[in-house]
Amino acid sequence: MVKNKLFAILLCVTTLLCSVLSAVPAGARSYTVAQVQSLCDGIVAYNGYHNTQAFIDGCLADNAGSTSEFYVLALSQSGDYDFSSYESALLAYLDGRTVSSATSREKYALALAAVGSTNRYIADTADEAIGGLGMMSLVFGLHLLNNGYDSRLYSTDGLLSEILSRVKDDGGWAVMGSWGDVDVTAMTLQALAPHYGGRGDVTEAVDRAVDWLSTKQLDSGGFKTMGAENCESAAQVVMALSDLGIDPQTDSRFIKNGTSVMEAMMDYRLSNGGFSHTGNDGNANATVEVFCALTAYRRMCYGQGCFYQLDHVVHGAPSGGASGSGGSGNAGRSGNPGGGNAGLNSGSGAGGSGTSGGNARSSGNADSGSGERSDQHVEYDSNGNRVITVNGQKFIEATNAAGEMVTVNVSETENPPRETRVFSDKHGEFQSGATDDAAMRAASADESGRGGYKPYAILGVIAVAGGVCAVLYLMKKRSKKHYIAVGIIAAAGVLFILITNFESTESHYQPEDVEGDFTVTLSIRCDTIKDLEKKNNAVPDNCIILDTREFSASSGDTVYDVLQNAARTYHILIDNRGSDGAAYIAGIDGLYEFDYGDLSGWMYRVNGDFPDVGCQSCTVHDGDQIEWLYTTNIGKDL
Repeated sequence: MVKNKLFAILLCVTTLLCSVLSAVPAGARSYTVAQVQSLCDGIVAYNGYHNTQAFIDGCLADNAGSTSEFYVLALSQSGDYDFSSYESALLAYLDGRTVSSATSREKYALALAAVGSTNRYIADTADEAIGGLGMMSLVFGLHLLNNGYDSRLYSTDGLLSEILSRVKDDGGWAVMGSWGDVDVTAMTLQALAPHYGGRGDVTEAVDRAVDWLSTKQLDSGGFKTMGAENCESAAQVVMALSDLGIDPQTDSRFIKNGTSVMEAMMDYRLSNGGFSHTGNDGNANATVEVFCALTAYRRMCYGQGCFYQLDHVVHGAPSGGASGSGGSGNAGRSGNPGGGNAGLNSGSGAGGSGTSGGNARSSGNADSGSGERSDQHVEYDSNGNRVITVNGQKFIEATNAAGEMVTVNVSETENPPRETRVFSDKHGEFQSGATDDAAMRAASADESGRGGYKPYAILGVIAVAGGVCAVLYLMKKRSKKHYIAVGIIAAAGVLFILITNFESTESHYQPEDVEGDFTVTLSIRCDTIKDLEKKNNAVPDNCIILDTREFSASSGDTVYDVLQNAARTYHILIDNRGSDGAAYIAGIDGLYEFDYGDLSGWMYRVNGDFPDVGCQSCTVHDGDQIEWLYTTNIGKDL
């Protein structure tokens, strides 16, 4: 009897274990379609909504034209919703607006097509924008043609041939450079997917690109772009595989060390339902790209076709439309920070993600620049001195008898007062205030605590704390907790002073005494905007911010180190918005990314080539010729 009971118990345990093990693939987490839908619902909740229709009518309508379009594409492909409020908002945004970016125009056209709009903006975009901004405008143009729109620029076969002609030697695609880029390749496959199995050359190219992507998968199961493993790259690959009918959870080519690319993407999920870029805080681009990837996967499971084969397209006579739609022109960058200064973003995709060769990172798809700036013009005189004209006042930077860098106002008298030059952190705006030599020296004092403002600031905090304690004592509030609280606040103030370092402009720009082992040259130019309407008067007329100059460098120094040396030596404002070890140069001397469209920004070149690493990872060698160049078209205009 006892043996029978033990056998029954053992049989039950064995059955239970077999059931659990059969539900979880060996070495892999698996997500059912229901779980994928739950994850999508979590992303909607992450945006502050628990009802999808409310999300569309609220957040997506309010942000039409800026951050809503790929959410709209995904939602239109995952259910039947009322997009009328969003459509009206996007058309209002486009009305009278000139969108110079070809990829931005295509994004708006696809979003309108996805919600069933017949507005002429869609047909006009197909006729005018395809191919207007390099590789990604071809890819997103193909999405339009795949949905039955005609273009006077390309036939579908012609556009397919053009895209195939741009494949790199390794089998991938990129916006620039000689080697494939994971994100660009994945997004190209999404456009080619509807033609797989049709044209032989398309099928061959797709198979080769899929194999190439497999070789680029990391041991973690994920993918990296510009040296940084990130969520968006995995999401783009999941989309591409899903569109091709390749299950990103089970295909052995995309499982490394027991981890699928789907799992790698999901590892970036946060507890609040959003997704991070590299595993830290929530990131809007990462979240929307995962939303699109999950939608593409669900569509594959249900046999509904590719993500960009839109379910609600309505063809017919175009209705009246957004009158200002013109311009297939010069810009349009979007996407993710990419972790450094190594490349311009691919420009599209579900928010855009990957980068390839160059410098600048992207952040969104807006066509606007970084804001208004002061009326400032910079040039150099015959002696090489930097001359700055600000709102009609002319200043010249020079060194005084004490060896101090001063800015002299040469617009008023022969004996002009000296003035300091102060830039805001973001826009490089000029503020002037008359000072004398003593004040200039005080501003440049050592601020480490042995001189400068810190000892006086600390004494000030102590004095204030003592005064507060005296007042409390006189008011007969003599409880120890009052004095402890004052002491804690004072200690926090002293700590803040010690760990911060406010320095004057002259102190910050003081050149370092660099005695290197060899020399390199560096120049900073923005010739690409020479014939364009100036959006920032800080840009020199000759578009040479720094002509070729020689700098000392040592073994282990990077392109970023040389740029910092140049900035200090020649008083050039550098806006680095990257993290430690992954510098990202958003602006130089008041000229910023996005100032001339979504694909504009700073890139660097060494000996004529665009490195595929960030500027803080690119070491320099004797005789290197470094160029920082401003592009309006992800490097194609350089």
